[in-house]
Formats: sequence, structure tokens, C-alpha cells
Amino acid sequence: MSTRDFLILVIVCFFWGGNFVVSAWALGDHPVPPFMLAASRSLIVLLCLSPVFLWPRPKAFGLLILICALVGPVHLGFLYTGLQTVSATGSSIVAQLFIPISTVLSIIFLQERVGWIRGGAIAGAFIGVIIMVFDPQTFKVELGLIYTLGAYTSLSIASVLMKRVGDVPWQQFVAWMALTVFCTSVLVSFFFETGQVETWQTSKWPLLITAAFAAIGVSIIAHGQYFNLVKRYDVSLVVPLTLMTPVNATVLGVLLLDEQIFARYWIGAALILPCVYVLASRQNE
Repeated sequence: MSTRDFLILVIVCFFWGGNFVVSAWALGDHPVPPFMLAASRSLIVLLCLSPVFLWPRPKAFGLLILICALVGPVHLGFLYTGLQTVSATGSSIVAQLFIPISTVLSIIFLQERVGWIRGGAIAGAFIGVIIMVFDPQTFKVELGLIYTLGAYTSLSIASVLMKRVGDVPWQQFVAWMALTVFCTSVLVSFFFETGQVETWQTSKWPLLITAAFAAIGVSIIAHGQYFNLVKRYDVSLVVPLTLMTPVNATVLGVLLLDEQIFARYWIGAALILPCVYVLASRQNE
């Protein structure tokens, strides 16, 4: 990988890691409803991307909308709900289960084969999550991390289904996803969330800053550049380097939000991150 592309990937991981921190700040420290934030983010994406990217309509349109729903409102709904109560650090570490879950789903639905090394890595990653979510002092499960797990399970299902859609330009995918998120999030927020007017009056800037960061920094810049890198380089080279994301989220969370990192987070991370690296770098073992 060239120095230029590596620096691009560093920036991508900075936006991804920063998104956990900024979202945790808006949702945890301010009364920002999760689906109101998702709707605001998607509206900014739609304003930045020309409506021309919605056309021509893809052939597998129904499947694309299902994928957009899983990547958009379902994923963001779980993630933003979890970030109301859980730290950016813990959420970003659990998010790395995206690769093990996607691997398991590929085995089940795409009949892909996994050797004993990757099988052990999958088991190790899930054990790490169990350690993270269970608080031995209170004998309770940290619900926010369970929501994060649900968010990235949804993303994993979408990634498996994406193989059946065909070649869809990333701009078109992002545009349709933003439209799906906006329509569903507005309805969910209207019927099931409260305090939107109060949020706009008291927490307008946290809402707008977080929505803009997620829309421009993550949805358009980071996702777009990552898509281009995956097209130019082997997945086994690019994906392991994305482990910079939880490192960025941890550092920024401690520095900006004064987050406390529990011992079980360290133990869980010590299991999850190496196992994810093995899964990403050893494709057929």
C-alpha cells in the first residue's frame, strides 16, 4: 500500500473512531433522541449528494432497499440507542465483531469454508465480548453493549446480502441508504420519541455537530474512500488496518469525554482485536 493510501486509511479510521466519541457525547451527555439524530444525519447526506445518484434504479431494487434498511435505520437505531448509556471505547471494541459475525453468516448462507485457525479466532472474539458485556460486580449485562452487538449483527447480515446485489456505485448506495434512513427515522421519531422541540431548543448544536460529522466525515468521506481502497487492494491487507478505529475511539474517549476503561474492557479487547486481525488476514485457514 502506498504512503498516500495508508494516510487516507488513517483518516478513514479517525472519522470512524471519532464518530463513536461524538455520538456518545451527543446522545449520552445531551437529551438527543437517537432517531432524531439519524434523521438529521441522513438529511445532510441527501443535501450533499445530488438526487441524480438515485438513478437509474438498480435491478435488484427490493434487495437493495432491504440492505439499506439494515445498514441504515436498523444499524443506527441500535447503535445510537446503545451509545446513550455505553462508552465510545466499549462500543468501538464490540463493533469489531462485525468481521466474526460476517464470517459465521458466510459459512451458513454462502457455504464458505473456515479452517481451524479462523474457527478458533471466531470463538475467541465471542468470548471476549461475553467478558466485556457482563459486569461481575453487579451480575448484570451491560445493555448498551448488547445494542451495539445488535447494530453490527445487522451490518453483517447486510454485508452478506450485498453479494447478491451486483455492482452498485457507492454514491448510489449511500444516496438510497440516506433516503431510507430519513424516511424511516422521521416516522419512528414522530411516533415513538419525545422531546424533539426541547432538544432543538437546548441541544441544537450537539445535534447538528454530530449529524454533520457523521454525514460528511463518515457517510461520504470515510465510507467512500474505504470503498475505493477495497477496490484497489486485497481485503486481507485493508481490513486488519481498520483496527486503528477502536484505538482512536479509546484515545479520543479518554481525552475528550474522560471515559473510564474497565478492566473487563481491556481483557475483552485483548481477545477480540487479535482474533479479528487473524480473521481478516487469514482468508482460508
